[in-house]
Amino acid sequence: MAAKSSNLTALLTMAPSTFSSGDLSALPRIKSLSALKAEVQTWGEQSFGRISNQEVDDLAAWLNRNFLHLEK
Repeated sequence: MAAKSSNLTALLTMAPSTFSSGDLSALPRIKSLSALKAEVQTWGEQSFGRISNQEVDDLAAWLNRNFLHLEK
């Protein structure tokens, strides 16, 4: 459980830096929650090799709540 928790913590630590630079043009245009989850899945696998469905859901919900405000 600690490994999963630390992966999610690492992702949450890295996520705001993506948005803080002010240049969002490099980010893919995400128009739905399912597209956000797919992007989080890809990003997590590239960063950590494996990311659980729960981690994808949790991080996507956090990003949506704090930055994207997509419809559910």
